[in-house]
Amino acid sequence: MDPDPTSRAASGLTAYVRTVAKGLRKDVLAIDCDTAEAPATALVLVRTHLPTLPERTLLLAWDEVNGWALRIKIDSAGDTAPIAYFGSEVLPDPAEVKDFYDAAVAGHHPGVVFPPWFRSPWDSDDLEHRLARFA
Repeated sequence: MDPDPTSRAASGLTAYVRTVAKGLRKDVLAIDCDTAEAPATALVLVRTHLPTLPERTLLLAWDEVNGWALRIKIDSAGDTAPIAYFGSEVLPDPAEVKDFYDAAVAGHHPGVVFPPWFRSPWDSDDLEHRLARFA
């Protein structure tokens, strides 16, 4: 993805992640998007915890290689570890991401354990155009 944070793709990523976060309503504590480094990433910090890991902070994360994942904080330095990947495609419909999240916080085990590989950060595909549509 273009590392320029003022590009339409970067603006589109921010808008896309905010659309996903809007679906989570009051669960969202913070949103962070980073397009300056490869791969482009986004984090949505939520207040809800997983029933199986109630002591761990939960995040919904996106990157341009693996798409959406559920991650948990594993230490006080803020390091995280993935626990499930959405796995359908790199830029799924926001409602599908909400369903993935809702299933996880309800105690189900959605998604896949191993990271999917949808693309490389420098691929010449339509991701930037798809993101720009959200801008």
